[in-house]
Amino acid sequence: MAKNNDINLELSLSQYVEDDLWVLTKKLSDSDLCYRAQLYLPKQEMEQFILPEMENDLVRKLGAGVEVKVRDIDSVNDDSYTVRLKVRNGQYYLEKGWRLIKNDKDHIGLFWDKLTGEFKFKHFESKSIVKRVLLRHRRRN
Repeated sequence: MAKNNDINLELSLSQYVEDDLWVLTKKLSDSDLCYRAQLYLPKQEMEQFILPEMENDLVRKLGAGVEVKVRDIDSVNDDSYTVRLKVRNGQYYLEKGWRLIKNDKDHIGLFWDKLTGEFKFKHFESKSIVKRVLLRHRRRN
């Protein structure tokens, strides 16, 4: 007979092990913000956190590009946008349609919501993103 202390009764709605959902963060550069910009995404975070959560069929088609939804959670109207996600020479990026959701804050966070099959997107300011990166670094070490 099992004792209560032998059974893990923790429940979580998060698909990510980390407490921080924003597994992919990026400081926006001038090239990310220009008119025909492509938003290049950090390769390590894409391959470690995002791709394993996506459907296999979607991942296989990344070379040709796939349309994905990006939901801006900062938006009062719960706006979502359709953008094209591609991989070329090992670099993952969102094509030019992503710039519709930018604003004047200099960092962004993304995670893939497995249940809805879309990216969730958030704007951050420098101070909050530095704190998040430091906390994540401490957890890993």
